[in-house]
Amino acid sequence: MKSLICALAVVLLIPAGLAFQSYEVVQTTGDHDFMFSFRQNARLAFGPPRDNERSDWQTLPFPWQFFGKEVTGYYISDNGYITFDTQAKTSVAANTALPDPAAPRNAIFAFWTDLRMEAGHGQWANSVWTGTLGQAPNRVHVIYFMSLVPAADTFATAGFNFALVLYEGGEFEVIFTSGRKASTVKATVGALSADGTTAVMAAGPAFDFPNVGYGGDDDVNFRFKPTAKE
Repeated sequence: MKSLICALAVVLLIPAGLAFQSYEVVQTTGDHDFMFSFRQNARLAFGPPRDNERSDWQTLPFPWQFFGKEVTGYYISDNGYITFDTQAKTSVAANTALPDPAAPRNAIFAFWTDLRMEAGHGQWANSVWTGTLGQAPNRVHVIYFMSLVPAADTFATAGFNFALVLYEGGEFEVIFTSGRKASTVKATVGALSADGTTAVMAAGPAFDFPNVGYGGDDDVNFRFKPTAKE
């Protein structure tokens, strides 16, 4: 597995005098062993057709914290993100830079842009699957967005495959595994706290889907590692 590592800038707004947890971001290139066994452990969490919709509530398989606060589950958006906000009602299509009042709060943005899920393309296409792999305390929970279609295109010309991985130890990672592009897409990769004041933007808001093949060696990854601040 080849690896190319570089530190990315972290965008923070810090309430004065408050302790908080944020994340540093490391970009790598390469595959992940657990992705090769994902389909054997996967369950359909969100199926087509969908256009600007969110999933049913998904319960996390292990205790987990986001920006230093415990979360127990999440909603999946067909626009390439998840939110831990139990009151979330909509799926926001128009991505922004982070932070922004228009952005969904308490959210991880794997590839936030206007996407949809078309029906009629087979079991693994235009759907979101989840699976938990490994043994405690080193389990990984994978949320795999499979062949989602950009709003300006159709499945015949474009489809993006990317995963959001929650690590039991508290880290999370966005993995771009493969894709077909017909036109340029502008997306955001990052995270926003529950109160909307602390943001980490790894890429965007004009991040295009990277050129990755199907072998795994050139997967593009953004790994978010918790950092304690005072």
